[in-house]
Amino acid sequence: MNQSKTLTLKVFTPNGLIYEFTELSTINIPLANGYPLGVLPGHAPLIAGTAQGKVRFSGNNKDEALSFHAGILSIRDNVIIIFTAGELGETDQSQAKEEDIKYNRLMETLVNTLQKQKG
Repeated sequence: MNQSKTLTLKVFTPNGLIYEFTELSTINIPLANGYPLGVLPGHAPLIAGTAQGKVRFSGNNKDEALSFHAGILSIRDNVIIIFTAGELGETDQSQAKEEDIKYNRLMETLVNTLQKQKG
């Protein structure tokens, strides 16, 4: 188990890794149940659905926020992985078929990444 006192945040879309932030002290993520989740180093393993909205994070004396579409969250060994269709504003909501394709690719990415973590 990772005994680090910092967090790593990785954000994946169907196209792969789009962000990776290291040396974070806290992350706040909107969950699908309507409540935010605050993550500190040492958080228990978790898989949960995320809601569309801002992911806020702090580290190295900086506070930042990025807005994403709803997705899936994985927490394990101080590594937080978010699987999402993309950042808000990047995808056109009127193209439902394209969104379905992106969602299917997102789920494939999720399954592949989780399988790699098991091995």
